[in-house]
Amino acid sequence: MTKHNSELANLRKTLGLAQPEMARRMGLSLRPYQQLELHPEKVRKRHVRLAQSVALDVAIERDDPELAPKPVRKNAVDLARLIIRENFRRKARKLAALILDEG
Repeated sequence: MTKHNSELANLRKTLGLAQPEMARRMGLSLRPYQQLELHPEKVRKRHVRLAQSVALDVAIERDDPELAPKPVRKNAVDLARLIIRENFRRKARKLAALILDEG
């Protein structure tokens, strides 16, 4: 069993999803998903990314960030920081314009 194969099966089990549900959420039919768990050589990075995307969705649905794999949580935090930083910049520009227009 390879790292990727273990990742798929372990992630699915951590999420408490049956194979049909995981397959559906990944946009796959059941049989191809089962083949991924049975044949590690068929697992590609895109399959792992799809499974991680499912984990992110489930984590949000269940309000439990720990369900998302660590790299996904890190990316989500980085994105949140970027959004917050951009919002602060926009608000600072608006405030400066407001102050300068009133002065």
